[in-house]
Amino acid sequence: MLNLSRPTGAFIRGRALLAGLVLVSLCCPVFARGKKPPTLDPSYGMPLPRKAAAGPEANWIWTSPVKEQQTIYLRGNLELKPVPEKAVLYITGDDFWAVYVNGTRLDGTRPNPKDNYQWQKVHRLDVARYLTAGKNVVAVRATNAGYAAGVVARLEIGGKPVLLSDASWKVSEDTSLPDTWAATAYDDSGWSAATVIGPLSEPNWSGQLTGWPTNGNECPYLYHLTIRPVAVLDVKPGKGNLKGLDTLTGKGQMRLVVEPAPADSKEQPSFVLDFGRELTGRVVVESEGPATVLVGTGESFDEAVEAPWGGMRPLDVGTDKKGATPYSAFRYARVSFVPTPGASSVQTVTSITLDHLYYPVEYKGSFSCSDPLLTKIWYTGTHTAHMCMQEEIWDAPKRDRWHWMGDQAVCGEVINNAFLDKFLMERTLSTLRLEAQGGLPETELPRAHINGIPGYSCAWVVGLADFHRHFGDYDYLAKQHDLVISMLEFFRGELDDRGVFANNRKSWTFVDWAPEFNGDTPLARAATHMFMVTAVRDGAFLLGEMGDKAAAAKYSGWAEELAAAGRKYLSDPATGTYSDRRQENAMAVYSGVATPEQTKTIYDTILHPGSPAWDKVATPYYNNYVIHAMSMAGHTPETIGLIRTYWGGMIAQGATSFWEGYDPKWPKVKWHANLQADNGMGYFVSLCHGWSAGVTSWLTQWVLGVRPTSGGFKTAEIVPELGDLKWAEGDVPTPNGQIHVRAEKSRGGLKLQIKLPAGVDALVGCPGTKAAVNGKAVDAVRTDAGRVYIRLASAGKYTVTAE
Repeated sequence: MLNLSRPTGAFIRGRALLAGLVLVSLCCPVFARGKKPPTLDPSYGMPLPRKAAAGPEANWIWTSPVKEQQTIYLRGNLELKPVPEKAVLYITGDDFWAVYVNGTRLDGTRPNPKDNYQWQKVHRLDVARYLTAGKNVVAVRATNAGYAAGVVARLEIGGKPVLLSDASWKVSEDTSLPDTWAATAYDDSGWSAATVIGPLSEPNWSGQLTGWPTNGNECPYLYHLTIRPVAVLDVKPGKGNLKGLDTLTGKGQMRLVVEPAPADSKEQPSFVLDFGRELTGRVVVESEGPATVLVGTGESFDEAVEAPWGGMRPLDVGTDKKGATPYSAFRYARVSFVPTPGASSVQTVTSITLDHLYYPVEYKGSFSCSDPLLTKIWYTGTHTAHMCMQEEIWDAPKRDRWHWMGDQAVCGEVINNAFLDKFLMERTLSTLRLEAQGGLPETELPRAHINGIPGYSCAWVVGLADFHRHFGDYDYLAKQHDLVISMLEFFRGELDDRGVFANNRKSWTFVDWAPEFNGDTPLARAATHMFMVTAVRDGAFLLGEMGDKAAAAKYSGWAEELAAAGRKYLSDPATGTYSDRRQENAMAVYSGVATPEQTKTIYDTILHPGSPAWDKVATPYYNNYVIHAMSMAGHTPETIGLIRTYWGGMIAQGATSFWEGYDPKWPKVKWHANLQADNGMGYFVSLCHGWSAGVTSWLTQWVLGVRPTSGGFKTAEIVPELGDLKWAEGDVPTPNGQIHVRAEKSRGGLKLQIKLPAGVDALVGCPGTKAAVNGKAVDAVRTDAGRVYIRLASAGKYTVTAE
């Protein structure tokens, strides 16, 4: 979410994917009744892979605690009997370092104002001639310029690691060490054991290294899929020559023969590869001999050509005959060739592919309807969320690559509805909450808000509640008891004497990337107050699910007090609204702070598409709350039209995942360069952002109408709203299997076909005053606002009609 070059730091299974699958995914045809359309993710429908046992891997190491402008000294020891003929050391450090082998300084880096990414470039050193029989020492002096810090090293003999950076290394912060500190004979017995910051896949640096000998990301639960490009674009032979470009796509053997231009020429041969959709991974280049290849990646074609993310990276495809870019998210790769000193003037490339790194999940949810655009929107949102599932649930796989709770609250709902994945959701929810606790006992107030943002602390409670409604893991929930209460009590310290959020701790009151909503302003405070109402209500729900009835009643009462304070002090009696902006009014409806009368006025004057409020910016993140509020106000048909224009507008411009910032009125030419977010505009704006995927959940919850109301779908609502659609159909996963719903208009009414798994007690609503199940009239539970509600309390297949 933040505009950081590195999050909090100083900043595949199988061979080629068939091009046909790509084309089917991108054009999204009308699908036959009862059949799921293919997702945009290439791994959909393939059996989940078995991960081969990973070999030993290096760790990022430092001392503890990490400080800014800190210099440390590291020593790694190993014993060798024969002196090897060949030994290679791979090393880098964040931020600057020098490396010694047996006392001899071999290499290092130093500050360069023109290059803030030196730490990403792994140095490969031939060190055999510096090694001896017996004791050997690899020593590093490293300096941290700010934020996260680490050194990672791997010494290979015969291609196998013999020394890896880990806790066996020794560390010192003593700046008065003698000059012999890196020598073999120096006594380091008084030094401390190095602190392991994390494995090579640690999120601060995950997959961002160029030149690491292994995949560079050995996270045990992420997998790899090799994908070939689907098209070669913008071919420019320059003063050189390119033969065999057609072999890069399709299924046959690749063989590209390149004749680079003379070294002094500015017209080197180049082209752009299109991999068909937004994906996470790295570009891998293999050749028959030494080659120097420049590769730059972009989420859009224009980004890849004009401003590749991280620049054009030189891949020295040398002795190993293989080179790779760091992991990122992209669709396009610009490839250029330059002469390699001492090599043949002709370079033969045998492979250029995308090593797709992804989290394997089963697509348990599905959606299709009579409008293929809405169907495509559901799957595009699902793909967006899937690409954000990496080591943790990230905001975006290009930038920031970090766990932001506001993003997860939206993205997590999509994950729950599409995948019902437990591991990564629990991992990220727990990590975020414990970070805020800062090591204090769980019964004590946390040290800070989650991600330093009050609204994101609210989002943690709301996200945990949604996760519980879908999963119903009461054992996991019970472990959150004290953390829920301590967070709710933390909220109290933010209120003024009126009981209204006042930001007493002077935190970042971020609400949205929009004027007056990303700083400590009255609008941001008001929106945060109303989100706090939702959080306290959900906290009371969770405590009730834990069996703590007293606490549930206490916080339920407080939620009503907060709501009443919001109505009294934050609304405008003259207008019946809470401001002239979408964000604040949407949250007033979403939280239940707005009265029924206010809700009607808010829709008519603020949320109604075409109102003046739509002339002001809101990101897809907060428009998630807008569309939910529109449906809560009784305007699902109008919301369907808005979704076609807004999320469908991204697809019309070529989106294969949803963007961090978007407005249909922004320029369509050089559109990526004109996107806005993070207090800026340009190519840095992410084209795959989890907070923009919420439309998928909306389609499941409001068009299919499936919403859990207690833990693990013990109780649920099924209330489809088709608007102008003729039919909609889909699956929603529960712990005991999928709920399947098909809703279609029939004779002026609505016909539902429902399949319930065991353990679900569903309240079903249809337009009308009386209903029948499987052809037999049944008693209504209630009638309300033109709908009749009945109860389905056991597993089975049902046909429900109403009139």
